[in-house]
Amino acid sequence: MHPKLLEFLAGCRDEAPLQLGVLPFGMICGIASLAAGMPAWLAQLASAIVFSGAAQLVIVQMLAVGSGAAPIGLTAGLLGVRHVLYSVSLADYVRHLPRRWRLLLAYLLTDEAYAIAILRYQAQTAAVHQSVPGTPPGNTAPGATGDAEGSPVRDLRHWYFFGCGLTLWFTWQVSTAIGIVFGATIPADWDIDFAVPLTFIALLTLLIRERANQAAATAAALGALLLAALPYNLGLVGAIILGLMAGALSTRLARRTRLAREASQ
Repeated sequence: MHPKLLEFLAGCRDEAPLQLGVLPFGMICGIASLAAGMPAWLAQLASAIVFSGAAQLVIVQMLAVGSGAAPIGLTAGLLGVRHVLYSVSLADYVRHLPRRWRLLLAYLLTDEAYAIAILRYQAQTAAVHQSVPGTPPGNTAPGATGDAEGSPVRDLRHWYFFGCGLTLWFTWQVSTAIGIVFGATIPADWDIDFAVPLTFIALLTLLIRERANQAAATAAALGALLLAALPYNLGLVGAIILGLMAGALSTRLARRTRLAREASQ
């Protein structure tokens, strides 16, 4: 089997378990879109264009109460800030790719796809650096992902990322369509909203292995509790900012510590 296809299928396989939480999440978005008065075709089109569960839910909820375009755009933009951080985290790994690839992966970049793909990038890059220190993140090196004779091979991890993102995209479109078509027949006592926090809890357990992520998660959690009384959900925005600051500070301190250790050697 071709190495590109192997990477793609590996991404699909590793992303698949998270679809158990994505499926009801997409159904909720489809149901909420119809409840807000959107026609079915527009709800499905929005799911394909926006492709962001949290933003889609907020948009349809604000449409339902008659919010204007400016508040809706601002709120959706704030919710999308985290994707900028994901992009920064992945930039060094995809910088060598053609623009068409970077645009495609940017479109497919979601919480779930990032959580799986970044672990793959970090694991293989760590192996590369152990074998050949100083190797750029986007490259491979002998002894890490080389062939049987130790020769370098082309980095195909973007195919893995593509598999992760496309798996989630397909599930999201199908689940939204299910919510649109069958949402009215789902009994009211089926509380499927629980899938939303469960999905993000699963992602959190994958991403808090490093100190910077642990610091960001802790600061954001404390901020959400301390600022919960603020109106207009501003406590959530404040918690995001605190988490970002804590993560950035932790990363900077870790970098300084590593450089000092290397200098002493």
